[in-house]
Amino acid sequence: MNKTTKILAMAMLLLSSTNLTAQGNVQWGDLEKSEGRLIDILPRNANDFFALRRSGKGSVFSKLMATRHVGMAAAAAGKFEIKVNGSPATYEGSAILGEKYVVFLSDKDKKSDQNSFFLQEYSNEIEPVGPTIELASYDMADRKRRFQGDFKFRQSRDREYLAVIWTLPGQKDEEFSYGFRILNSKLETVSEGTYEVPFDQRRFAINSFYLSNTGDLFVTVTEYGEAEKKGLFKHVANQKATHIYQITEEGLDDMVIDLEGKRIRQMAVNSDNNQIFTIAGIYGEPDKGGVKGLFYLKLDFKNKEITTEGFDEFGDDFITQDWSDRQKNKMEKKKAKGKDVEPKLYNYSMRQVEVLDDGGIVGSMEQYYVVVNTYRDPRTGATTTTYTYYYNDIITFKVGPDGGFDWKEKLQKRQVSTNDGGYFSSYCRFLDGDKLYFIFNDNEKNYDESGDFIDGDKLYNSTISKRKNVVAVVAVDLEDGSYTRKTFFSREDVESVAVPRLFNVDYVNKEVLLYTINGNKEKFGIMTIEE
Repeated sequence: MNKTTKILAMAMLLLSSTNLTAQGNVQWGDLEKSEGRLIDILPRNANDFFALRRSGKGSVFSKLMATRHVGMAAAAAGKFEIKVNGSPATYEGSAILGEKYVVFLSDKDKKSDQNSFFLQEYSNEIEPVGPTIELASYDMADRKRRFQGDFKFRQSRDREYLAVIWTLPGQKDEEFSYGFRILNSKLETVSEGTYEVPFDQRRFAINSFYLSNTGDLFVTVTEYGEAEKKGLFKHVANQKATHIYQITEEGLDDMVIDLEGKRIRQMAVNSDNNQIFTIAGIYGEPDKGGVKGLFYLKLDFKNKEITTEGFDEFGDDFITQDWSDRQKNKMEKKKAKGKDVEPKLYNYSMRQVEVLDDGGIVGSMEQYYVVVNTYRDPRTGATTTTYTYYYNDIITFKVGPDGGFDWKEKLQKRQVSTNDGGYFSSYCRFLDGDKLYFIFNDNEKNYDESGDFIDGDKLYNSTISKRKNVVAVVAVDLEDGSYTRKTFFSREDVESVAVPRLFNVDYVNKEVLLYTINGNKEKFGIMTIEE
């Protein structure tokens, strides 16, 4: 049995030990030299994907490129031509549209005062196919502001629709306005137009755009009231309402999200194919920091009504379940002195929310924050800035098909790194049958000899060291929230370090694409799943 076969057999054994479904097996490729730093994985068909990369050293001399992989083996590689009509352009992103690999570019033409957005198709050999295609354009003339507008694009989950969205700065004292164009995978226009948000520019913030599998485009907007205190411009304490708009050729179709005075801290949006929208997130109190609890809403956009909604406040026991005795005693002493020390959760970001086949909702959030420290050398005056990235506990929850929170769980995780952008931190999450899975880097000292998690008072920080690195897999039962946590594989097992934040969950082809690196070498893996 050769080395690759041994690794494959080992990985399949590990997967079966975590109760993944029979389809949940992984195949590993070989450890091969990387063509550049991986930015994103773009799956097309089963066992057929593109890897977006940055090649070369530094930001000035590096170039964007892609490699195509069939199975796990590289089949082609090539650099992008970031040009429009022979002139330098701005790279805006890339995607699989239908089955085509496409790159998006923008170009501010000062001679014609036009800002335009283009698509360039690339072949399986990573070579340009045909000329660039203009998808959108607007006039920059007489727009005196420093900001001259920009483009964004969104894609539907099934990859059949593309939305191009742009911002047009107002002329002189006019408000900003916005444009959009929705196309199908054949680049046929489905709808297009312009719209304005009906509030003063200083009193709203656009949160996110969402494009459904039916080609409907939505935007969530936070509206702010007049600030009572100086310095509260667009501050969470000054939130007035949250709106979700459908963007149509006739303008904006509005639904207001009312949380009964609560303030939305983070939220995520998803939908089915019948314009039933699911919004789930975290809320806080108007004048206090921290996170108070979870909320969810189901919106029927056809009938303009909220069909179900619910709130679930985090109790003291849930918040403090992984606190040390010292932290708990400290809080009790402050309470005894009459101080307001109600425990709270801080710095959580809403990551995903998905709609289950039965209409239920499953979501997850992660504690994330960055600490910046600047040191000044008194002898030379030179300064050194250090960025420390924290990716800690995961909170996951489920809402039943008829409403109400079925369960919520906190999964302990400690990931701390410096000056790397948290490259090896965070997690990959996917649904597989009746389980919800989380995969992340961890420390072998958190597990016993059989690979089971040690649920004790001490939690060791994750590591990427050769001796102590393991990749953990947590399998959460969707029925009741119970879970198992085991080691999946280690750095030693696959001769490389996992980068879970770059794993790609491809529900279209029912695969999870795995990625690991070791210096200038890399390895891909493919795990089959069922949604």
